[in-house]
Amino acid sequence: MESYNMVWGLDIGTTAVKAVKLQRVADKVFVHGYAIEPIVVNDEADRDEAVLTALRNLCAREDMRATPVVACLSGRQIFSRTINVPVLNPRKIERMVELEARQQIPGDFNEVLWGYHLSPGADGASNDVALFAARQEVVTDLTSKCKRVGITLAGISVSSLAVYNFVQYDQGFGPDETIIVIDAGAENTDLVIYRGDSLWMRNLGISGSDITRSFMKKFRVSFEEAESLKTQVADSRQAERILKVIEASLVELVADVQRSLGFYKNQNPDATFENVVVSGGTFKLPTMAQFMADRLGMAIITLIELEHIEIAPDLEREHFLEDLQSLGVAMGLGLQGLGVAHAKVDLMPSHLRLQSLLRTKRWAAICILCILPVAFAISYLIEKSHLEQSVRVMARIDERVERNRQDQDRLVGKPQEIIDSLREVQAFAGHARHAGFYAEIESLIMRVVQDFAHNQSYIVATRRGSPETGMSPFAQPLYLDALSISDFRLEDGRSAFAQFDVPRRLELRVRVGSQRVANELERQLRSLRMTETMWQVRHPGEPLPDELPLLFSDLSVTGSPTDTQETWVYRDPHHYDAEGNLAPIQEERQIRVRTWTFAGTFGGPGAWGGGHGGQR
Repeated sequence: MESYNMVWGLDIGTTAVKAVKLQRVADKVFVHGYAIEPIVVNDEADRDEAVLTALRNLCAREDMRATPVVACLSGRQIFSRTINVPVLNPRKIERMVELEARQQIPGDFNEVLWGYHLSPGADGASNDVALFAARQEVVTDLTSKCKRVGITLAGISVSSLAVYNFVQYDQGFGPDETIIVIDAGAENTDLVIYRGDSLWMRNLGISGSDITRSFMKKFRVSFEEAESLKTQVADSRQAERILKVIEASLVELVADVQRSLGFYKNQNPDATFENVVVSGGTFKLPTMAQFMADRLGMAIITLIELEHIEIAPDLEREHFLEDLQSLGVAMGLGLQGLGVAHAKVDLMPSHLRLQSLLRTKRWAAICILCILPVAFAISYLIEKSHLEQSVRVMARIDERVERNRQDQDRLVGKPQEIIDSLREVQAFAGHARHAGFYAEIESLIMRVVQDFAHNQSYIVATRRGSPETGMSPFAQPLYLDALSISDFRLEDGRSAFAQFDVPRRLELRVRVGSQRVANELERQLRSLRMTETMWQVRHPGEPLPDELPLLFSDLSVTGSPTDTQETWVYRDPHHYDAEGNLAPIQEERQIRVRTWTFAGTFGGPGAWGGGHGGQR
C-alpha cells in the first residue's frame, strides 16, 4: 500500500460508519477530524442502501473525496488462519506462504483476494504467518459503494489488524509485555494477543448484537428499540437491573476469552497476562469493563486517552476522546495509510491500487505524460549512439581477427596449454549440470511427506481423554517440522566441485499420530531411488540402468521419539442435543503425537553407480 501524508480511516460497521482523518508531519501523527454516521435500517429499507446513505451523508459533511481513504473488512467477512513455516531465505518465504495459502484457503483460490502478516514464532526458529482472504465479490461490493459516493479508496485492510496497529503504535507498552486486545463490535469480536513483533489473533463468537438480542428477548421489543435501550442504559435509573439481562452474554464472552488465552498459553508457556485493552462501542456499557476485570483477574484498559498520537488544535479534544473507544479500528486504518503501522495487509486489487495512486497523486501522472516525449527523443539518440558504436566495434573486431591470425603460429606450439584450458571449462560445465541437484532430493522427500499429509486412511481418530477410542478426527496424520542437509566443508587440497562426491547427511523431523504412520514413512524413505534426472547428472551420456540405485546408503531413526500433546478447538455452532434444542459446541481437544527423526546418507565415492558426473 502506498503511504500518504493525509488519509482517512473508514470503518463501516453494522450500526454506524466511523471515520478518522490523520496527518503525518515528520515523525509525528495528528488527528485532524473524525465523524460517526449512524446506519438507519428500516423494515422496508435495504441495508446496502442504508450504508450508501450513511456514506453520502458523511462525504457531504466531511471533505473525503479529495483525500485517500483506507477501509476494512470485518472478521465475519474474512477467512483467517495462523500457520507456522520454517525460517527461510526472504526471497523464498513469499513462495512458501503462497503454497500454504493454496492449501489452507477453502474454495477456488483464483476467486479470492488474500494477504498475510509475518511475525516471529515462539520457538525462535520459525515464523507465524497470519493468512487473510476475502471473496472477490465482498471486496467488489465495498469498492463499488465507495466509488458510488465519490470516495477515493487507497487500500483495504482487516479490522483485527487495524485495532492492533492502533494499540501497538499509540499505547505505551514495553516490548516484553504480552498485551491482550479485545475489539467488540456489533457483529464481530476480535481477540488479538501480541508481544514485541509476535502476533496471534482469533475471532470470538459473542458480539454486541448478541447483547442487543438479550434486550429484545427480555423486553420483547424490536432490534432497533433494543439497540436504543442498550445505548441509554448508563442514564437509566434501572441500569443495575437492566445489566442483569446481559450477564449471561457477558459470561459467555469471558468464557470465550479464557479458552483462547488458555490455548495461547499452551503454545507460549512463558507468556504472562496482565493488561487487557478493550475497544469498540460495546464496552461503553457501564460496569462492563469492571465485570471483565473481575472475571479475568486482569487490569482492563479503556481507550480514553492518546499517548503518542496528537490531537490538532482545531479539533475539540474532549468530544473526540469521549468517542475514542469506538474509533480504534478507524485509527488503525489511518495509521496504515500513513505508512507507520506495523501490519500492512492490503486486500485491494492491484488494478484499483494503480487507479487510486493516479487519482490521489495526479502530479505523478502529469509528469509521466510530460516525460514520454523526452523519453522517445532520448531513446532515439541512444539507438543512434549504439549504431555508431557498433560500427567502431566491428572495425576493432576486424583488427583483432587479423592479429589472431598473426598469433596462430605461436599457439600451434602450445597444444598442452589449450588442452588444460579445455579441462578447466569442462569442470565448470560439470558444475552447471549439478545445479538444482539437492533441490531434486528435497523435492523427493517433500512429495513423500505431502502424500502422507493428504492420505485420509492415516488420519487418527481420538476422543478427549481416551486416545484409543475416539470421535473427532485429527487434522492430518503427519506434520513436517524440519528438513536439513549437512554442510560441505572445503578442506585444504579439495576442489569446491568435490562437494558432489562427499557423503552428505540428511535429517527429517516429523510429528505423527500413530506408530503405523511412522513405520510406513520409514519404509517409503528407505525405498526412495534416484530419479532419471539425477542419473543423467551423475552419469552424463550413459544409458539408464534397469533399476536406478537407492537414494540413501543407510536410513534409520535417530534418538528416541518424543511425545507431545497437540491441541485444537472443536466448534459446531449448529449442534443439537438429544432433545432437539440448539446447543452449540466449542471445546478444546487433544491428541498425543510423537516426534520422529529420520537420518540417512547420500552421495560419496561409489554412491549411485560410482560415477562422478564430470566433476573435477
